[in-house]
Amino acid sequence: MRPIFDIPTSTPLEELAVEIEDKNDCIVVEMRRLLKQNSTKEISPVLITILGTTVLEAIKIWFIHLRLQQFIDRPRQWNKCFSFKHPSHICDKVNICYLCGVVDNGPYQQPEKCINCNGSHNAKSRSCSYVNGQKVLELKCRNHITTGEARSIFLQKKNDKYAETVKTMPAATNFEDTINAKFDTFLNAMNDRFERQMSIFADMLQKSIDCICQNLCKIIAQCVDSSSSPVRKKKLFRNLSQMSGSIISRDAGSSKDTEDMPLG
Repeated sequence: MRPIFDIPTSTPLEELAVEIEDKNDCIVVEMRRLLKQNSTKEISPVLITILGTTVLEAIKIWFIHLRLQQFIDRPRQWNKCFSFKHPSHICDKVNICYLCGVVDNGPYQQPEKCINCNGSHNAKSRSCSYVNGQKVLELKCRNHITTGEARSIFLQKKNDKYAETVKTMPAATNFEDTINAKFDTFLNAMNDRFERQMSIFADMLQKSIDCICQNLCKIIAQCVDSSSSPVRKKKLFRNLSQMSGSIISRDAGSSKDTEDMPLG
């Protein structure tokens, strides 16, 4: 997910998606505008998600070359339920106490309990693992992994320096190499199948030519004048045999050339 800036709010997102796909030979999966803080008013930046494993550094749009920047979201805590796990516009929970995590019915009487991690602290405590959400989101953005994977890596290395944690690359993020390996396997299988089909076709073609040549020899033999000398008949059949062998060898050579021809 990358942001592009200075897109007029009057520009339909459908038109923008068509322009990006046409000029950059890519597929736009999702687009949405950013909203002004604490408001529902749309602003000019647009977040785009492009299909693929390679992150584009820049795009062309309306004859302009725009450089794409990394978008690192910020963790959002809803002041109604004090949760980091869902956005505010889909929250259907009742007001709770941020200190104990139960329904807010009056003075605080319960022991402290975090609604996010179930730890013995309130939901706004700086010691909560979910408060480190900004670092988790940065790790997610830089390494192109899910939020759950980023949080697991961050918790495993919480005693390390943050700079070292951000630079840590998970072992399972090299999707491009995996896709290339699968594509190579697919191409090899298709090449083997094509070669087998070409071999079967060459055998069938050779058998057909043999049958045609034999029938042609029989027809010509029946048409030869019975009064012709034996020497002339022998010479005629020898020429027919040489011609048949030449056709068969030429066909075999062309079949071999076809089999040796590499696929693009």
